[in-house]
Amino acid sequence: MSSAALNRILAEIRRAAPAISGLQVGDGGQVVGRHYGANISTSFQPWRTPDGERVMAVEAYARSDSKHGEDLSPWRLFADTAVDNDLVNLDRLCRTVHTLNHFTVADAKRPLVLNVDARLLRSVPARHGEFFGRVLALLGVSPAKIVIEIRTIHQFDLTRLRQIVANYRKHGFAVAVNAEGAIHARSLTQLLAPDILMLDALGFSPDQLHRLVVALDGGGVKIAAKRIETAEQAEAVRAADWVQGHHFDHPSATLADEAIAEEAR
Repeated sequence: MSSAALNRILAEIRRAAPAISGLQVGDGGQVVGRHYGANISTSFQPWRTPDGERVMAVEAYARSDSKHGEDLSPWRLFADTAVDNDLVNLDRLCRTVHTLNHFTVADAKRPLVLNVDARLLRSVPARHGEFFGRVLALLGVSPAKIVIEIRTIHQFDLTRLRQIVANYRKHGFAVAVNAEGAIHARSLTQLLAPDILMLDALGFSPDQLHRLVVALDGGGVKIAAKRIETAEQAEAVRAADWVQGHHFDHPSATLADEAIAEEAR
């Protein structure tokens, strides 16, 4: 996409969603968001088939640095945002930046996985996904191409979790939830029936992880194993649907482009 066309899209978003401010094209060609003194861009990390051969989706992470060029932890950026309204705007800004960099700048077709901060879910009492759905409509991106990942689900009771999941699904998003152990994984599968259940490989021994993935297989929910660091862990999750980790890829600003190359083959 030409710079002129991209700038027209950014101008349209600014007019339609003034809460998302500070969007601009950075020196590297990515869209960058400004939040007070920080510049926010995107790193991508693929979710692959267990054999590592096919990219199934791409997850986006915030990269941030100060206006003076020093690197800032994205977690510090969120932790330092104490006011709820600022937090909501920061979270929306990050998701907009990632979506633009994946679907517009890179022109990727694979689904995009986006994390939602737990504090945002608490700050927004209802109608989760409505605002972001309007942004996607401006970009011509189907919500079906977005996976909303809910990470710190232990902060919510079951009724609240069901409401959050239902709201995102109402607006057409797929929902992934993170399990924090074998019992938790089975409970979430039965009680929430998410589209994707995410397991953190670092929370299990390879043998435990293998048994859990096999036990959950066929339950109607996609199983995704993340933070795969070793060949032993990769072998343990061969029955999973999606895998991700440094054993396969490190986050990079260009991985969305690499996913496009795989699509073309």
